[in-house]
Amino acid sequence: MSSKQTPTSKVTRTSRRRTLIGLAGLAASASTAKIAWSADPESAVTRGGSMIKRASLLARKPGLSHEEFVKHWAEVHAPLARACPGISRYTLTIIKSSSTRKDVAPIEVQVDGIAELWFKNQAAFEAYQASPATKRLRDDGATFIGREIDFVADEKVIIS
Repeated sequence: MSSKQTPTSKVTRTSRRRTLIGLAGLAASASTAKIAWSADPESAVTRGGSMIKRASLLARKPGLSHEEFVKHWAEVHAPLARACPGISRYTLTIIKSSSTRKDVAPIEVQVDGIAELWFKNQAAFEAYQASPATKRLRDDGATFIGREIDFVADEKVIIS
């Protein structure tokens, strides 16, 4: 763990969070580096409750290298999220490589990273969406993110 990272709480086997099911296969098949911070260590994740989770697949703007994208994302963009209300946890998954299976048709996608945001409840998510700090975060994202798709779904922890 680097000095810029903060320890996060371990998820219990019985905990349920909101997440993307389809991302699990992509994330599991890619070798990744992960940076995480948790604004509230006593969040619903550690209490075994249900949270809203938003996962975003991100691709860099044309003309940016993967390294330039990651540097801006981790050093400039991610710290801006600390000012956004409602976020209980935020992780950056930096893609190092990807692979496909021979027995399953591949998904043709080029991704530089996966951002994951957790919110305690709908009110926290709405506070995040309406915040001027979130607008600043999105405005910055538009300077280095070329393509993005966001998912909100349920996550069920099988092994923790």
